[in-house]
Amino acid sequence: MPTQTTRLNIAKPDQGNVNWKNGEDQFKDKVDQMAINHLSIPIYGQAVDEEIVFDGFKFEEAVDITGVALFAREAPAGAALTVDFLKDGAEQTKIATLADGATKQKSSIAGLSYGTLEDLGLKIKSVGTTDPGNGVTAVVHYNVKPIV
Repeated sequence: MPTQTTRLNIAKPDQGNVNWKNGEDQFKDKVDQMAINHLSIPIYGQAVDEEIVFDGFKFEEAVDITGVALFAREAPAGAALTVDFLKDGAEQTKIATLADGATKQKSSIAGLSYGTLEDLGLKIKSVGTTDPGNGVTAVVHYNVKPIV
């Protein structure tokens, strides 16, 4: 009798199951797609330069950050709005940008990982000079790290 996985209740095949081997590649592709996740972080009110807007979030699994999409109800004007990641309170110089006058923009992020004991945070690094930007939401894109 096959056992089930903990979260998705996927049947694990019995040892030596020939039918399982035939569908293994499709299963691997689907599991790989399930590693893609998003975390939505609202930044309420006007953006404030150098303000920590989110901190203390711990992932349940080790992850790699792949990008950030920023969306604003009111675009920054006069300069771009930028956001940096924090890891255990330390800035990571992994900057996401919302261009001057833009209400949406995605930034790729490379080389940033979090373990299950590390705190994720976001800090505004710059705001528009004539309008800082308002009602911003950051959508952090991440992948669960592979099993090694």
